[in-house]
Order: sequence, then C-alpha cells, then structure tokens
Amino acid sequence: MTSNIKIEKGFSLLEVVIALGVLAVGVLGLVKMQAYMEVKAENALKTLDALHIAEAQMEFYQTRASNISGATGLIAFESMAAPINCLHSMVSGSNYTLTCDADTLSLSDALRIINVTVSWRDRRGVSQAVSLKTAISKYSEFD
Repeated sequence: MTSNIKIEKGFSLLEVVIALGVLAVGVLGLVKMQAYMEVKAENALKTLDALHIAEAQMEFYQTRASNISGATGLIAFESMAAPINCLHSMVSGSNYTLTCDADTLSLSDALRIINVTVSWRDRRGVSQAVSLKTAISKYSEFD
C-alpha cells in the first residue's frame, strides 16, 4: 500500500507574514523605548545642572558675615534679602531661571529662611524646577 501523505518542508506564506508582524511590533517598541530614554537622560542632565546652580547660590549665602566679625566682601545678614545677592549672572545666557528668597522667620529676626529655585522648560515645554531650602542664623559659632 502506498500512502498519499505529503511531507512538507519550509514555511508557508502566512507563517512568514505573522513572524514579520511580530518582529515589526518588537522593533517599534525598541524605537519608542530609545526615544523615551533619550528624553529622560536629557532631563537628568538638566536637573543636575540646575542643582549645581542652586548649590552655588546656597554656598554664596553661606559665606555671609555678621556685624560682629567685621569680615568684608561678604553678605551682611541684614541685606541677605536684597535682590543683588541672587547671582543671576550664573544663569544669564542659559535656559535656566534663578529665584532667590531670604525671608525672616516670623518668630525671630535672627533667623532667615533661604529658598533657592532654579527652573527651566523641557523639550515639551513643561516647566521643571529644582528647589533648595535652608535656614541661616544671624549668630555664628565664631561670634
């Protein structure tokens, strides 16, 4: 007896089309992930730059001088809130905006709350910001 069973070798056209479709979906997913990672990397770099600017401004405020020590060239405690003490020259010509706030605490005139904010717009136009906050006393440990 002879059997009429054919032995097929290879792939059918339908199997090839399905495999190409699955491969195309995978490649599109990788392209989308790469674009997402590029945006996240750019935001991380901008955040790091903004943090460096904010830390430099905070260090500038930390180098203040009280009336007792008599140091010159530094910020006097009474004039910390003056707009001239906010170093806008650090962000001139860049996409960053620096905002400084040195308010006195309502309970005491010997303590200032310093708030430094660096903001920018990301590639989608959404506002991003880094903010640092500290308190500085009028009295130093050396006075």
